[in-house]
Amino acid sequence: MALTNRALLQTSAPLLFTRRFRGKINVQKPRKPHFGRQILIDISKPFFGPPKYMLPEIVKCEKAKDTFGRKEIDNPFERILANECLNWFNTSKMVIFLHVNSISMEDQTPIFAALKKNDMHLRTYGKKIVGMATKGTRYEAVNQLFTSHQNIIFGQPENAAKMFKILKKTPQLVIMAGIIQDKLLSKNDLVEFSKLPSLDLARSQLCSVLQSAGSCLVGQLNQNQQILVSHLEKHISIQNSPITEDNKADAKVEDKTDANVES
Repeated sequence: MALTNRALLQTSAPLLFTRRFRGKINVQKPRKPHFGRQILIDISKPFFGPPKYMLPEIVKCEKAKDTFGRKEIDNPFERILANECLNWFNTSKMVIFLHVNSISMEDQTPIFAALKKNDMHLRTYGKKIVGMATKGTRYEAVNQLFTSHQNIIFGQPENAAKMFKILKKTPQLVIMAGIIQDKLLSKNDLVEFSKLPSLDLARSQLCSVLQSAGSCLVGQLNQNQQILVSHLEKHISIQNSPITEDNKADAKVEDKTDANVES
């Protein structure tokens, strides 16, 4: 075998070629497969749904698919927190909504203590808890301010100036809006409200203004009478004194002034 391999030249390509079809394959109009193969092709044929541009937006949203058909679980602890939140809304005449930036608990603890010392309470509630608490109440409009967990300050309106003074030390806590005596106010309105004097001071200022106006009116009403009385007293004193040329001149002046007062 070795001798034959040396004597004969070895071919680089095989002498026999296998072909599946004798003629050319018609790509444009291929021949139909037999019945068994056609069944296999029909079974394994992929199914493509309608294109995306024909689908509604709710079907294309992957998040909606995850939440669609999910049952809401009744959590008793959430109902307890919602009742507590609604109680804070009903008992507090000042409610301040804060936007919280990145802040550590170590920096937030002194603020919490300072607010509590001034009869203000800082609480953290999520959007779901606030929605459960304010649903069907007059505070339902505040749900637009919540996107996630946010801080809320509950207190009384007379402590608004102290609250701004405390929050000035922490720029991470930003005031968005607030409710004072059942009125929703912006941050600028809250700043103006904090600069107003207290109720007792405003009452004392009003009383002083009313008293000054009343005393001024009484003085104006009694002015003519006082002038008339002073002139009469002087006229009597002149009549009782001995008559001189100076007294006559004074009497004439007094008669003229009396006539002017009477007119």
